[in-house]
Amino acid sequence: MEIKARLKKPFLDDERLSFIVENNHLKGWQINETDTELQALGYSDLEINRALKLNELKSIKDSKLSEFGYKDKIYQIDENSKININGKISAIILAQNTQSPIQSVNWIAKDNTITQFSTAEFLAFSQAIANYIESVLFKNDELRTAVNNANSVDELKGIRWIE
Repeated sequence: MEIKARLKKPFLDDERLSFIVENNHLKGWQINETDTELQALGYSDLEINRALKLNELKSIKDSKLSEFGYKDKIYQIDENSKININGKISAIILAQNTQSPIQSVNWIAKDNTITQFSTAEFLAFSQAIANYIESVLFKNDELRTAVNNANSVDELKGIRWIE
């Protein structure tokens, strides 16, 4: 935050009230009182644009982590889907050493069609999802770091999510 306005002491009660109404109530700035003045603190253009860019990156990341394209189909990979995938992986692994190992897995794509995977294909599908999620998270972290290290609004504008 930076100082947007100052009211030097001594000041009258009416001046104090006007300063607070103008800067806090109307502009939303934080009021800080020191020994010598009242200060109205607000976010700089860089801080505002940084927050906007971080929100934009979060939105892109969240969108990318909601679905995954695999062999010409789109699959949901939201939190519940990932739990279900992990449960199926566990079931495959646990059933490998039994009298009746799992031979295939039916999985529903986003368009509600059913894909039948062999267990090996399903494990490959699951690994592809894990790799994809990791790449999205690492890309997001890289871009967030760039945003937090940016020193100008123009530098922030140059930060984009490019595949």
